[in-house]
Amino acid sequence: MTEQQLQAHCFTWHWNNCPRERGLLYMNHNNPRDARHGAQLKVMGMVSGVADMTYLSKSGPVFLEFKTPTGRQTDRQKWWQAQVEAAGYRYCIIRKFEDFTKSLGI
Repeated sequence: MTEQQLQAHCFTWHWNNCPRERGLLYMNHNNPRDARHGAQLKVMGMVSGVADMTYLSKSGPVFLEFKTPTGRQTDRQKWWQAQVEAAGYRYCIIRKFEDFTKSLGI
């Protein structure tokens, strides 16, 4: 399963099984289609390395990065993870569906 397929599966499952939480799990748009689009998004606030999704839990935001079982974080993703954790927030790497449900406390 690709990262995109895993992310889509997790989002769809959450949407269908947690209807009261719809809108609290969302994708962070950080993959521009080309250099020009990337430049436009950067001036609008896109930050390289930001996690793929954010979940707004009752105890605060949880940042979710989707990876294949052998996928690795980029240096920018590692930097952003450190920023998030230094600010006191949770950052989770999701490699399988069970990681997703555990991260959300489901």
